[in-house]
Amino acid sequence: MKNLILIVLLMFSNYLFCQNVKIDVSGKWKEKIRASEITEAGNDYVGTYESDSDETEIEIEAKNKNKTITVLIRKEDDYDEWHPNLQLQVRRTDNNNNNSNGGTSYQTITDFDSVFFYTKGKENEVPIQYRINGISVLLPVQEYTTTIIFTVFQ
Repeated sequence: MKNLILIVLLMFSNYLFCQNVKIDVSGKWKEKIRASEITEAGNDYVGTYESDSDETEIEIEAKNKNKTITVLIRKEDDYDEWHPNLQLQVRRTDNNNNNSNGGTSYQTITDFDSVFFYTKGKENEVPIQYRINGISVLLPVQEYTTTIIFTVFQ
């Protein structure tokens, strides 16, 4: 019998006020991997899946428009339901804003805060894309869930 693996990534969507900086994150990514993706015995899953280029959008606004805002990112696994072979990555897909710097190449999201990108002033609808690596038929069949947490400071 063919088995099914379901990957679910929930987005932490919230208003955060920190040192006069407001961030709003909207969107979530849910990837369902079907047994039919295994074409024949001995072939593995693709192993890497990518979200839409604007799967999540971030809006940031600071009262002090001249000071740099640092955007941090980390993940928080739900009830230890994240397999260590799974690697979740993120990037900013729009580099047309002169206020932002960094975050346009994929970087791995870990359990600890790391710098995602820098910006100034106000950012509207910053598109975010995700990629997950390490999917294999060797992973236990279950639902894997994690929460992405964005933190801003100035």
